[in-house]
Formats: sequence, C-alpha cells, structure tokens
Amino acid sequence: MLYFVIKALHQLSDFLLIGGMLINAFVISMVPPPIRVGVIVALRRYDRTVTTAALAGAWIFGLWLAFGYIGFAGNGWLHAKLLLVVILSALHGMQQAAMRKMAADPKLEPNAFVRIGMPVILICLVLVVALAVIKPF
Repeated sequence: MLYFVIKALHQLSDFLLIGGMLINAFVISMVPPPIRVGVIVALRRYDRTVTTAALAGAWIFGLWLAFGYIGFAGNGWLHAKLLLVVILSALHGMQQAAMRKMAADPKLEPNAFVRIGMPVILICLVLVVALAVIKPF
C-alpha cells in the first residue's frame, strides 16, 4: 500500500514539475520584451512555490522508490532515467537563473539551451516515461 502512495506522490510531483517547466520555457522563449517583466515576476513566484517544490518531491519520492523498492543493480533503465532527470533538474535551475536575469533586464536573451527548453523537456519526458514503463534494459 505504501508503495502505491509513494508512486502516486512521485507521479503527481512529476506532472507539476513538467507543467511548470513548460510554462517557464514558453515565457522565456515566447513572451516579447515589452511585457516580459510583469509576466516573469508573477511566474517566478509560482515557480518558487509550486515547480521547485514539485522538483524536490519528484527527487524525494523517486529516490525513495529506487532505494526502497526497485534497487539499482541490474536496472540500466533506471540509470538512464536518472541521467534524464538530472538534465531536467539542471534545465530548471537554468530557467530560474534566466528568469531572474530577464526580470532585471527585459532585453536580455537567455542562452541557447534555455531557449530550446520546450523540446528538451518534451523529449526527456517521453524518454523517461518510456524507460519507466517499458524498462528496456
């Protein structure tokens, strides 16, 4: 029973994280400079409270599942999934830094990796779900 509760909390955290990161990516890459500051100020508040908490929850519940129920030995899919999750975590940190800098200077453009955040997030999401469901190796 506890396993299913932890798994549900992990998945809920994942949904909130991906949704928040996609909103961040959209605002960073699509919102024009004249209205950027107001949108980013509101989004940063949401990102700090919801998306960052979801990132922490995804890591906590995911590691709880990995250490408590799944194990790392012989689960290559889990190692690949963790690599993708590290990439998503790093991208989230880069998004936060970019939004902080863009709030101070609306004409500033983020680096290329942050600008292409949407496809990176979606590709990582598809691969993570495929690895977790199919467990190919």
